[in-house]
Amino acid sequence: MKKIRIKVLRYNPENGVEKEFSTYEVDKDENSTILEGLQQIYERNDSTLAFNYGCRVKNCGLCAVNADGKPYYACITKIKDSMEITPLNNLPLIKDLIFDREQFFNFLKTFKPYVIRDKPPETLPETLIQPPEHAQLMSCRECFACMSSCPEYKWEDESFGGPLGFVKLAQLHYDCRDSQDRVSQARDMGILKCTECKKCVCISGIPINKIVIQPFLETLNAR
Repeated sequence: MKKIRIKVLRYNPENGVEKEFSTYEVDKDENSTILEGLQQIYERNDSTLAFNYGCRVKNCGLCAVNADGKPYYACITKIKDSMEITPLNNLPLIKDLIFDREQFFNFLKTFKPYVIRDKPPETLPETLIQPPEHAQLMSCRECFACMSSCPEYKWEDESFGGPLGFVKLAQLHYDCRDSQDRVSQARDMGILKCTECKKCVCISGIPINKIVIQPFLETLNAR
């Protein structure tokens, strides 16, 4: 076990102080994670530090942060000396490393992000044969790292749903039960802004450009 120093970007709108880094000393062994470092700070140094986590095993997506400028899951990413921990970019901050998810999901509700069928199941229990893209997309943890890496996304602008919005529509587009035109919805959500970008990053490994953005754009261009 050795001691290292890390910097965490602090922000509290209630005290009127601008965002600023605070430096903390934490214990580290070869397997210590960013999340464990943040928990040490909370328990030993400053219980006002605000951060999110849930499952601690990469399943919930709540702990995503930027480490040295790139998005990672804090629960599985090893902490390093002199690392700078900041909140994800482009998102409405509540405090420190916590951002507001509610506004995006309220926006998403307007696109009916659930399976809508035009006919009932042929058999009960229903046997589903989904395409492989559907399984890939269902691994989305809704961590918002893709939104953070998108140069076009601005949370104040509801004319563009961002990569997470397109992933949620694509989950339904590839679902054999869904009857809605999710391609047209993607157009209404602003996917035409994605024609030449290809910069959104998924830290769960979903190839967003390959199985979401490009298929939607190609279908729209063919119409």
